[in-house]
Amino acid sequence: MLPHSLSAPVSPQSKEDAIRESVMQAAQHLFQQHGLDKVTLEDVAKAIGKGKSTLYYYYKSKEEIFTAVMSREIDNVITQVAEAVAHASTAEEKLFSFCATKLCALRKKLALYNIVCSEMNTQAEFGCMMRQRYFKRESVLLKGIITFGIARGELQAMSEQDLNTLVFVVLSGLHGLEMEMLVNDNFDMLDSSIALLTRTLIHGIKA
Repeated sequence: MLPHSLSAPVSPQSKEDAIRESVMQAAQHLFQQHGLDKVTLEDVAKAIGKGKSTLYYYYKSKEEIFTAVMSREIDNVITQVAEAVAHASTAEEKLFSFCATKLCALRKKLALYNIVCSEMNTQAEFGCMMRQRYFKRESVLLKGIITFGIARGELQAMSEQDLNTLVFVVLSGLHGLEMEMLVNDNFDMLDSSIALLTRTLIHGIKA
Protein backbone atom coordinates (compact mmCIF):
# COMPACT_ATOMS: atom_id res chain seq x y z
CA MET A 1 0.00 0.00 0.00
CA LEU A 2 1.24 3.52 -0.76
CA PRO A 3 2.16 5.79 2.17
CA HIS A 4 -0.70 8.06 3.24
CA SER A 5 1.18 11.14 2.03
CA LEU A 6 1.56 9.76 -1.48
CA SER A 7 -1.08 9.26 -4.14
CA ALA A 8 -1.21 6.71 -6.92
CA PRO A 9 0.34 8.02 -10.15
CA VAL A 10 -2.10 9.10 -12.81
CA SER A 11 -1.46 7.48 -16.18
CA PRO A 12 -0.90 9.76 -19.19
CA GLN A 13 -4.03 8.31 -20.77
CA SER A 14 -6.09 9.12 -17.68
CA LYS A 15 -4.78 12.68 -17.63
CA GLU A 16 -5.59 13.12 -21.32
CA ASP A 17 -9.09 11.74 -20.80
CA ALA A 18 -9.62 14.10 -17.87
CA ILE A 19 -8.50 17.10 -19.90
CA ARG A 20 -10.69 16.11 -22.85
CA GLU A 21 -13.65 15.77 -20.49
CA SER A 22 -13.04 19.18 -18.94
CA VAL A 23 -12.74 20.72 -22.41
CA MET A 24 -16.03 19.22 -23.55
CA GLN A 25 -17.87 20.23 -20.37
CA ALA A 26 -16.59 23.79 -20.54
CA ALA A 27 -17.26 24.06 -24.26
CA GLN A 28 -20.78 22.69 -23.95
CA HIS A 29 -21.57 25.26 -21.26
CA LEU A 30 -20.20 28.07 -23.43
CA PHE A 31 -22.01 26.86 -26.54
CA GLN A 32 -25.31 26.76 -24.69
CA GLN A 33 -24.76 30.23 -23.24
CA HIS A 34 -23.46 32.06 -26.30
CA GLY A 35 -23.95 29.85 -29.36
CA LEU A 36 -21.25 28.25 -31.48
CA ASP A 37 -20.42 31.33 -33.57
CA LYS A 38 -19.57 33.53 -30.57
CA VAL A 39 -17.38 30.99 -28.76
CA THR A 40 -13.66 30.84 -29.55
CA LEU A 41 -10.93 28.37 -28.66
CA GLU A 42 -9.51 31.07 -26.40
CA ASP A 43 -12.79 31.13 -24.48
CA VAL A 44 -12.69 27.37 -23.97
CA ALA A 45 -9.01 27.40 -22.96
CA LYS A 46 -9.64 30.18 -20.45
CA ALA A 47 -12.61 28.30 -18.99
CA ILE A 48 -10.44 25.28 -18.12
CA GLY A 49 -7.43 27.32 -17.06
CA LYS A 50 -5.22 26.20 -19.94
CA GLY A 51 -3.42 27.95 -22.75
CA LYS A 52 -4.71 27.85 -26.30
CA SER A 53 -1.63 25.90 -27.36
CA THR A 54 -2.54 23.14 -24.89
CA LEU A 55 -6.03 22.97 -26.36
CA TYR A 56 -4.58 22.50 -29.85
CA TYR A 57 -2.96 19.28 -28.69
CA TYR A 58 -6.43 17.77 -28.22
CA TYR A 59 -8.63 19.62 -30.69
CA LYS A 60 -7.76 21.54 -33.86
CA SER A 61 -10.86 23.75 -33.91
CA LYS A 62 -13.98 24.63 -31.96
CA GLU A 63 -15.97 22.75 -34.61
CA GLU A 64 -14.04 19.60 -33.71
CA ILE A 65 -14.88 20.17 -30.04
CA PHE A 66 -18.52 20.75 -30.91
CA THR A 67 -18.62 17.53 -32.92
CA ALA A 68 -17.13 15.65 -29.95
CA VAL A 69 -19.71 17.20 -27.62
CA MET A 70 -22.56 16.28 -29.94
CA SER A 71 -21.29 12.73 -30.44
CA ARG A 72 -21.30 12.24 -26.69
CA GLU A 73 -24.78 13.73 -26.39
CA ILE A 74 -26.07 11.42 -29.12
CA ASP A 75 -24.54 8.44 -27.31
CA ASN A 76 -26.22 9.59 -24.09
CA VAL A 77 -29.67 9.91 -25.68
CA ILE A 78 -29.39 6.59 -27.53
CA THR A 79 -28.31 4.85 -24.31
CA GLN A 80 -31.33 6.23 -22.44
CA VAL A 81 -33.66 5.17 -25.25
CA ALA A 82 -32.14 1.69 -25.49
CA GLU A 83 -32.51 1.14 -21.74
CA ALA A 84 -36.16 2.25 -21.80
CA VAL A 85 -36.90 -0.01 -24.79
CA ALA A 86 -35.22 -2.98 -23.09
CA HIS A 87 -37.52 -2.65 -20.06
CA ALA A 88 -40.73 -2.65 -22.15
CA SER A 89 -42.52 -5.95 -22.72
CA THR A 90 -44.42 -5.62 -26.00
CA ALA A 91 -43.61 -4.08 -29.36
CA GLU A 92 -46.19 -1.35 -28.77
CA GLU A 93 -44.73 -0.53 -25.37
CA LYS A 94 -41.21 -0.56 -26.81
CA LEU A 95 -42.20 1.80 -29.61
CA PHE A 96 -43.87 4.17 -27.15
CA SER A 97 -40.77 4.07 -24.93
CA PHE A 98 -38.56 4.71 -27.96
CA CYS A 99 -40.49 7.84 -28.95
CA ALA A 100 -41.25 9.20 -25.47
CA THR A 101 -37.78 8.68 -24.00
CA LYS A 102 -36.13 10.22 -27.05
CA LEU A 103 -38.27 13.36 -26.96
CA CYS A 104 -37.94 13.75 -23.18
CA ALA A 105 -34.16 13.36 -23.37
CA LEU A 106 -33.93 15.93 -26.16
CA ARG A 107 -36.18 18.32 -24.24
CA LYS A 108 -33.65 18.35 -21.40
CA LYS A 109 -31.01 19.33 -23.95
CA LEU A 110 -33.18 22.01 -25.57
CA ALA A 111 -30.54 24.76 -25.62
CA LEU A 112 -27.99 22.48 -27.27
CA TYR A 113 -30.61 21.10 -29.65
CA ASN A 114 -31.40 24.62 -30.90
CA ILE A 115 -27.71 25.27 -31.52
CA VAL A 116 -27.48 22.04 -33.52
CA CYS A 117 -30.51 23.01 -35.61
CA SER A 118 -28.89 26.37 -36.35
CA GLU A 119 -25.63 24.72 -37.34
CA MET A 120 -27.43 22.26 -39.60
CA ASN A 121 -29.03 25.18 -41.41
CA THR A 122 -25.79 27.07 -41.93
CA GLN A 123 -23.29 24.23 -42.43
CA ALA A 124 -24.68 21.61 -44.78
CA GLU A 125 -21.76 19.18 -44.41
CA PHE A 126 -21.90 19.25 -40.62
CA GLY A 127 -25.68 18.92 -40.61
CA CYS A 128 -25.57 15.94 -42.97
CA MET A 129 -22.93 14.20 -40.86
CA MET A 130 -24.84 14.63 -37.60
CA ARG A 131 -28.16 13.56 -39.12
CA GLN A 132 -26.62 10.44 -40.64
CA ARG A 133 -24.91 9.50 -37.38
CA TYR A 134 -28.08 9.93 -35.34
CA PHE A 135 -30.35 8.34 -37.95
CA LYS A 136 -28.17 5.24 -38.18
CA ARG A 137 -28.21 4.68 -34.41
CA GLU A 138 -31.97 5.22 -34.23
CA SER A 139 -32.58 2.91 -37.18
CA VAL A 140 -30.84 0.01 -35.46
CA LEU A 141 -33.01 0.43 -32.36
CA LEU A 142 -36.25 0.81 -34.29
CA LYS A 143 -35.48 -2.19 -36.51
CA GLY A 144 -34.92 -4.22 -33.37
CA ILE A 145 -38.35 -3.22 -32.03
CA ILE A 146 -40.14 -4.16 -35.24
CA THR A 147 -38.22 -7.43 -35.57
CA PHE A 148 -39.11 -8.21 -31.95
CA GLY A 149 -42.79 -7.60 -32.72
CA ILE A 150 -42.68 -9.82 -35.79
CA ALA A 151 -40.99 -12.65 -33.87
CA ARG A 152 -43.70 -12.47 -31.18
CA GLY A 153 -46.50 -12.44 -33.74
CA GLU A 154 -47.54 -8.90 -32.78
CA LEU A 155 -46.64 -7.53 -36.21
CA GLN A 156 -46.91 -8.98 -39.67
CA ALA A 157 -43.81 -10.28 -41.43
CA MET A 158 -42.30 -8.05 -44.09
CA SER A 159 -39.41 -7.98 -46.52
CA GLU A 160 -36.12 -6.34 -45.64
CA GLN A 161 -36.90 -3.58 -48.11
CA ASP A 162 -40.30 -2.90 -46.52
CA LEU A 163 -38.70 -2.98 -43.09
CA ASN A 164 -36.11 -0.37 -44.11
CA THR A 165 -38.82 1.78 -45.69
CA LEU A 166 -40.98 1.57 -42.57
CA VAL A 167 -38.06 2.58 -40.35
CA PHE A 168 -37.37 5.56 -42.60
CA VAL A 169 -41.02 6.66 -42.56
CA VAL A 170 -41.37 6.31 -38.78
CA LEU A 171 -38.16 8.20 -38.04
CA SER A 172 -39.05 10.95 -40.53
CA GLY A 173 -42.43 11.41 -38.86
CA LEU A 174 -40.88 11.40 -35.41
CA HIS A 175 -38.30 13.98 -36.45
CA GLY A 176 -41.12 16.22 -37.65
CA LEU A 177 -42.75 15.89 -34.23
CA GLU A 178 -39.42 16.70 -32.61
CA MET A 179 -39.08 19.90 -34.62
CA GLU A 180 -42.56 21.06 -33.65
CA MET A 181 -42.13 20.34 -29.97
CA LEU A 182 -38.50 21.32 -29.50
CA VAL A 183 -38.09 24.30 -31.82
CA ASN A 184 -41.44 25.81 -30.84
CA ASP A 185 -41.19 24.61 -27.23
CA ASN A 186 -44.62 23.02 -27.53
CA PHE A 187 -44.93 19.94 -25.32
CA ASP A 188 -48.60 20.28 -24.40
CA MET A 189 -49.59 17.24 -26.48
CA LEU A 190 -46.44 15.17 -25.95
CA ASP A 191 -47.95 12.03 -24.42
CA SER A 192 -51.13 12.04 -26.51
CA SER A 193 -49.21 12.63 -29.75
CA ILE A 194 -46.78 9.80 -29.07
CA ALA A 195 -49.59 7.48 -27.97
CA LEU A 196 -51.52 8.18 -31.19
CA LEU A 197 -48.42 7.74 -33.34
CA THR A 198 -47.54 4.47 -31.63
CA ARG A 199 -51.09 3.09 -31.78
CA THR A 200 -51.50 4.01 -35.44
CA LEU A 201 -48.21 2.43 -36.42
CA ILE A 202 -48.68 -0.76 -34.46
CA HIS A 203 -52.27 -1.42 -35.44
CA GLY A 204 -51.57 -0.40 -39.01
CA ILE A 205 -49.06 -3.24 -39.37
CA LYS A 206 -50.61 -5.61 -36.85
CA ALA A 207 -50.67 -9.31 -37.72
